[in-house]
Amino acid sequence: MTENIKARYIDPMVDWSFKRIFGSEVNKDILIEFLKVIFPDMGITDISCIPTEQLGIMEEDRKAVFDVLCRTADGKEFLVEMQRGAQRHFFERALFYTSFPIMKQGRKSLAEEKKEDGGRPWNFRLDGVFFLGVLNFKYEDDELTEHRYRLREATTGKLMTDKLEFVFVEVAKFDKNESELETDLDRWLYMLKNLSGLLERPAALRDRIFGRIFDVTEFASLDDEDKKKYINAMNTERDTYNQIEYAREQGMEQGIARGKTEVAMNMLGLGIPVETIASVTGFTEEDILKMKNQETV
Repeated sequence: MTENIKARYIDPMVDWSFKRIFGSEVNKDILIEFLKVIFPDMGITDISCIPTEQLGIMEEDRKAVFDVLCRTADGKEFLVEMQRGAQRHFFERALFYTSFPIMKQGRKSLAEEKKEDGGRPWNFRLDGVFFLGVLNFKYEDDELTEHRYRLREATTGKLMTDKLEFVFVEVAKFDKNESELETDLDRWLYMLKNLSGLLERPAALRDRIFGRIFDVTEFASLDDEDKKKYINAMNTERDTYNQIEYAREQGMEQGIARGKTEVAMNMLGLGIPVETIASVTGFTEEDILKMKNQETV
């Protein structure tokens, strides 16, 4: 092994782990229970996990890759995407992703229409596409951990269709401890956020489905190949985080420097003495004199 993993359970908010827990046929009972909590009115009893690569609808025939894609017996499709780091346009990405299964439903119906055995023309009825984003960062500037979006008439609020829905759960905002867990969603969010730091199974998470999750995610139970994959995924996540933080710090430093320069130039324009500007901005008097000379050139 290339690294000593001290945690008893793998982190479910790492891409490889998330797909292992929720994206395989063998663990589909875990995904079913999670979807039933998020979409309680759908009557989900069984799903089929389908390949996460869906043919694109653009000329280049690009592919959209989701973390998890599954379909119920009545044709409803669920996209589940875990996003660990902040992304500026994640809502637009979700909208873009849903276009792929929507178009595939249309293509399937058009194919049925062309059958020689009496297939009926497609009337544009969709089975429904539902997107679940599991976010490990704060996206909306509020205290809600769950946001739901549907297409509605702007004035009356009348629902346009129940065949498209977006749900985003912001795991990073969840701050309840074990004794405060009240709902099924509370328990799932607590598990997602805290699993990798647990040494024992909390009393609130000892029913069958969470028992399955603990069994699936115990690091010691992974074979050597999966242990290597998890460690590589963790290293990749760590390297990416460090790169982002470094870029952010560099940007902040550059922004601060630009801001100080603008302040110094404005003060020069107001005729404020050089020594005063130096004490306010932190520049040396020599630096400020250079700025003044450049301004007069």
